Amino acid sequence: MRIFSLAMNNLRRRRGQSLLTVIITAVTIFIFTLVLGTILIMNQGLELSKSRLGADAVLVPRFSGIQSEELLFTANPENTYMSADILEEAKQLEGISTISPQFFAQTLALDCCSPGEEIRIIGYDSKTDFVVLPHLEEEVTPSSEEDLVLGSNFFSDIVGENYLVLGHKFFAKGQLVPTGTGMDNTIFMEMDTVRKLCLESDVLKQDWTESDPFDSISVIMVQLEEGYDREQFEENVKAAGLDVDTIFTGDTIASMQNQFAVIMKVMLVLWIASLIITILSLFGRFDSLARDRKKEIGLLRALGVTSPQTFSLILLECCTLALIGGIIGSIIAVLSMGPVLGALKDAFRLSPSVWSWGYAILCGIAGIILALLIGFISSIYPALKSAAMDPQEAITQGEK
Repeated sequence: MRIFSLAMNNLRRRRGQSLLTVIITAVTIFIFTLVLGTILIMNQGLELSKSRLGADAVLVPRFSGIQSEELLFTANPENTYMSADILEEAKQLEGISTISPQFFAQTLALDCCSPGEEIRIIGYDSKTDFVVLPHLEEEVTPSSEEDLVLGSNFFSDIVGENYLVLGHKFFAKGQLVPTGTGMDNTIFMEMDTVRKLCLESDVLKQDWTESDPFDSISVIMVQLEEGYDREQFEENVKAAGLDVDTIFTGDTIASMQNQFAVIMKVMLVLWIASLIITILSLFGRFDSLARDRKKEIGLLRALGVTSPQTFSLILLECCTLALIGGIIGSIIAVLSMGPVLGALKDAFRLSPSVWSWGYAILCGIAGIILALLIGFISSIYPALKSAAMDPQEAITQGEK
């Protein structure tokens, strides 16, 4: 207790030096926590997407211009369509285990109870669906045209309540678990319900003046037979003459992982450089502080403070400053994850739904532990040197 009180008094007496040490540590931990949080979000998001996308391949209208990342990882409306007859032709393809169509539309910011931005509505076929319903938080099945399912990023208190979509009232029957994809920000209804909405909505019906939505679909979700070669399936599609392009979800995720890996390597190198600079800077500060305090340390030794206590005193002061900096840096980093998530969503088209308080606490604790480690490494030598001083020699040299 005596050493602790002495250490705290020393820190208060040197507020300017203490503040600078805290700032240096806080900046390093801030960068580390952001990098760690980004890595966790991206890796977990991609792994979650890989396990929960369900479809091995997606057949999209040829020349539609749909980007695979846009299709899989965002909820941006993609109002592109092809003839519903293609579904029957696709069912004849070799290598397919399960197949299910989807129909896209979008909503706009209208009423107080409707989504606040333009967002994708997906119509699915509950009889064949293997992408949406398996990820419901509870085992419920929409049973009528008035039912809808919400992605995980919608407010959970909406479930079990009425919800306005394009001026029409629906019942939010269930909600999906986080998938790390655009599904998290999507509204799901029965396919025919969405088609009907296209004809009744003043916003959407203008797109259907020359065609019938009931004769159209947007994409076909495909699950291949186990072990079936993807390249062979793509050849089957081409040989059948289907007017579609094939998007393989695994290839899309792998491509995003490669892009992310390159960026993370650069970020890690920059952070390691920052870490080394911080350790060297703190080492210089702590060593200089120990030299400037020779007389003080000599007096303490003369008053009966032992060598181990002197070592503990210096170590405690340095680690306390590092701890304070670590806590501040970690808190600011966690609070800054919102803008970072927005940037990640725009840059990588990845849903940020995997970020949670669990990850925030994990990153914060990791940052604090690293700060203590930095403080210990930076101060171990100055503490040993101070503890080894001869009291008389320290007093004499301290007066020079």
